[in-house]
Amino acid sequence: MMRLFNAICFLLLLMSISPVMAKDYVVKKVIDGDTIQLESGETVRYLGIDAPEIIAKGGGSEFYAREAARYNKKLVFMKKVRLEFDVEKKDNYGRLLAYVFVKDLFVNAELVKYGYAKAYIKPPNEKYKDILIANQKKAMTEEKGLWQEKKKDTESFYIGNKRTYTLHRPSCSVSKKISEKNRIIFRNRMDAIKIGYSLCKQCNP
Repeated sequence: MMRLFNAICFLLLLMSISPVMAKDYVVKKVIDGDTIQLESGETVRYLGIDAPEIIAKGGGSEFYAREAARYNKKLVFMKKVRLEFDVEKKDNYGRLLAYVFVKDLFVNAELVKYGYAKAYIKPPNEKYKDILIANQKKAMTEEKGLWQEKKKDTESFYIGNKRTYTLHRPSCSVSKKISEKNRIIFRNRMDAIKIGYSLCKQCNP
């Protein structure tokens, strides 16, 4: 009876494992510093990080974008990767959202550690938040990669949203809608970025 019970439990465990979690995928294309395409044709956007854009708004590339893409390619191109998910499995564009591993190497964290990407914390996907922020603080302190670029503050203060981990200018229409319990004031951009806040796409502080 006990053997039958154990066998049923094992079978249920196997059934509960996601097909994507249970197998490795080969990366056939590296799109940029935080996006890849698998042999299956699916596109994967790395969770928890944001690399500079190769094709930015207004044309041209953002600082350190091509270096980020090259390093990402070195880490994953034509290699087997394991995908690990968080709360949200796909974004609005239908891309898989995942933490990517090559054997024991946590690719997302590796890119942040050497300044090829910023931590990009977006609740409810916060599984590796502490690791990513710790790696970012180290990269910022050592001025690695994209942190070599110096940007001056253009506002006397900035407004953060504790619920979305987004930073805004005081004049931003989005910031005016933030509730008092979720509102936090930062005296400079870097204090917010150090703890994982991302910049508002609308006001670009």
